[in-house]
Amino acid sequence: MTNSIDLQNLLKRIEKATARLEEVASRRSEQKTQAASAGSAPSSSSLLGDAGADSKSVTEYVSMVKPLVQKYIDCSSKIGGVVSEQAQVLESLFSVQLEFIRIAGLTKKPSSEQLPELISAQQEAIGKVIALKDNNRPSELFDNLSTVAEGVSAFGWVVVEPTPVPYINEMKDSAQFYSNRVLKKWRETDENQVEWVKAFLGIFRELAAYVKEFHTTGLTWNMRGEEVSTAIAALKGNPAAAASTNGPAQASPPPPPPPPPPPPPVPTAAEIAQNSGAKDSNTGRSAAADSSTSRSALFEQINTGNTVTSGLRHVDKTEMTHKNPGLRGSGAAKSSSQGDSTAGQNTQAKKTTASPERPSRMDLQGSKWIVENYGTEHLTIEATETRQTVYMYNCNGTTLEVKNKLNSIAIDGCQKCGVVFDALVAQCEIVNCKSVQVQTRETVPSIQIDRTDGAHVFLSEAARDSTIITTAKASE
Repeated sequence: MTNSIDLQNLLKRIEKATARLEEVASRRSEQKTQAASAGSAPSSSSLLGDAGADSKSVTEYVSMVKPLVQKYIDCSSKIGGVVSEQAQVLESLFSVQLEFIRIAGLTKKPSSEQLPELISAQQEAIGKVIALKDNNRPSELFDNLSTVAEGVSAFGWVVVEPTPVPYINEMKDSAQFYSNRVLKKWRETDENQVEWVKAFLGIFRELAAYVKEFHTTGLTWNMRGEEVSTAIAALKGNPAAAASTNGPAQASPPPPPPPPPPPPPVPTAAEIAQNSGAKDSNTGRSAAADSSTSRSALFEQINTGNTVTSGLRHVDKTEMTHKNPGLRGSGAAKSSSQGDSTAGQNTQAKKTTASPERPSRMDLQGSKWIVENYGTEHLTIEATETRQTVYMYNCNGTTLEVKNKLNSIAIDGCQKCGVVFDALVAQCEIVNCKSVQVQTRETVPSIQIDRTDGAHVFLSEAARDSTIITTAKASE
């Protein structure tokens, strides 16, 4: 009897276990079905929500770049003014690019026509940073603004292929040209300015390391991701548009355009004959009659014999085009008097249409000497105070000699020019020049060369070991 009861209890336990196993199996089957349906019909929430935020490329972008961005913003806030305003714009650029990288990991690569719409927000932020620099040129912090404006283009690496890392380093070098000025000006008086420069340049150092690890040949897209139209709608903050691109129901296409008008009727043979026999309204003669008359006159002149050449004249050697290439442009030889007259008219026309040359000038405005628009001339300036400066602009083949000690010299947009000076308190700057030579007889603390093709610097014995020469985007 006891064995029978034990057997019944065992059977009940087995039945309960079987029912439990069947219930678990049923739940797992339902979960698989839901996952499969979700994978076959992606929703816009993957782009509009937090999906993809934990991908390694996104988390590393935050951990590597964001700390230096935050440090740069903190230092900018201490400086204040337009520098702080520019930093806020760069912070928004960082946030927009972070969102762009996150969405790129979930989206297929766009076409060249779709890409500008995807990066429009980043382009707008970069433009604001540069505009703040251009609108505040008189500011005492113009070197800070120029540093950021030159370096912010490095955030455009997302559209550079296949070498984004060298592009970032090139933009960093451009920014470093102006950051050296900041350091020279504030190193001894403001430690926050030094930290500001380190933080800003550190952004691009870490950005280059990040791109080298995760986007070596360009921004990485998801080949199996969602459509680009979804990404565009998500970046614009339009959930309805994003949902519509992935929803099962698609809007009906617009109706086809109306058919083109029918072609004109083909003219009949009678109409063609009637039109061909129509008379000219000016002469009153038909085209066939004109052709017949011209042909008859031609044969009549040919039949006159040797007298047909009696109206021709001898061509002088000066009128022969094969011996005078200058006559070939007109297509026909001209008489000497006619040629001289035409040449005089062309010369007069050129003189009339030529734009007037800019007047050259060299004068002292306050404490600034301005030398501009000179040609192959030798000019001399005698400085009377050390606070005076020299600005040389748009000269070609000019030699400028500056006597006595003064503050600084700037050479802008000059070609094949030479500048010789005694000594400077601050610096000599060469910008946008070609084939320029600079020589110092005594000392100069710094020489800066930017966007110049061919610059030769000759230093004295006293300046050879103490002068700092800085170059950016320059050759030779």
